[in-house]
Amino acid sequence: MSKSQNRFEGIFPAAITPFDENEDIDESKLTEFLDFLIDRGVHGIYLLGTNGEAPLLDIEEKKKVIDISIEHVNGKVPIVAGTMCNSTKKTIEVASWAEKKGADAVHIVIPYYFPSPHKVVLNHFERISKEIDLPIFVYSIPQRTGNELTMRTLKALSDIDNVVALKDSSGDIEFFYRCLHEIDELCLFGGNDSLINTYLTLGGDGSVTAVGNAFPELVSSIYDQHIEGKIEDVSLAQNKVLKIKNMLRKGPYLSGIKAALKVRGYDFGEVRKPLKPYSDYQMKELKKSLDDLGLLR
Repeated sequence: MSKSQNRFEGIFPAAITPFDENEDIDESKLTEFLDFLIDRGVHGIYLLGTNGEAPLLDIEEKKKVIDISIEHVNGKVPIVAGTMCNSTKKTIEVASWAEKKGADAVHIVIPYYFPSPHKVVLNHFERISKEIDLPIFVYSIPQRTGNELTMRTLKALSDIDNVVALKDSSGDIEFFYRCLHEIDELCLFGGNDSLINTYLTLGGDGSVTAVGNAFPELVSSIYDQHIEGKIEDVSLAQNKVLKIKNMLRKGPYLSGIKAALKVRGYDFGEVRKPLKPYSDYQMKELKKSLDDLGLLR
C-alpha cells in the first residue's frame, strides 16, 4: 500500500486521560471526554501522548485506555494510539495490542532518557515495524526525550514501509520546512499550539494539540478555516490559541488543560502524581483570564 493512501489530516487533540479520586482511569469520564472532542469537530484523536500522561501509566492501563477509546469512538474519527514506552519490547507489546483492537495508526516516541544516536533509533523503529502492519507516526519531542531527531535519521525512518507520518514537537520551523521539501510522502503534523497556522501555511497536514483538549471547537476551526481560505479568521483563532497556551503555562506542568476544562464546567479529574494540580487561587485567576478572552460565554 502506498503511503499516500494512509493520509491523516486536521486537528488531533493529544487526549487527556481522566482519573478518578483514587488516580485510577475513569472509564465513564474517558468516553464522555471523547464525545466532547468529537462533537466539537476534531478530525482525529492522538491517544496516550504527553498530555495523556502516558509515561505515568503502566502497560495494562495503556491497553485499557486503547480498548475503551477504540470501542467507543467506533470509527467516527481516526485514532492514533500511543505507547510512550522506552524499551523496544514494551513498545511492541502496546503497539501490537493497538493493532489487534483496531487503531488506525500508532505513534512511537523517539527513545528517551538514554542517549539514542542514529543507529539506535533506526533499529528501534525497524524492529517495531516488523511486528505490526499499522501506520506509524514518528513522535519527536526532544525537549522531553533528551534526544534530537536529525534529518538523516528521519530520512532513514521514512524508508520503512509503514512509517507514514511525523509528529514534530520540536518547535523548529526550519526543520519542519525541510521535512516538507526533502522527504517524499511523509505526512507531517506539528506539535506546537503556537504554530498551527504556520504548519498549515507551509504545507503541513495538521497538528496535534494540547489546547484542543479544552477548546476543540476553537482549534479545529483553524484547520477548517484554513481549508476554506479564510485567512483572517485563521489568524484570529490562532491568536486566541496562543493566548490560551500562555495562560496555561503559568500553572503547574500539564495541569492547565484539565483546569481549563473544569473552568468550562467539565470535570475530568486531576493529573496523576507526582504532577501537581492547580490551586484554588490559580483556578480563580485562570477563570478570570479565560472569561476576559470571551471563552466562557
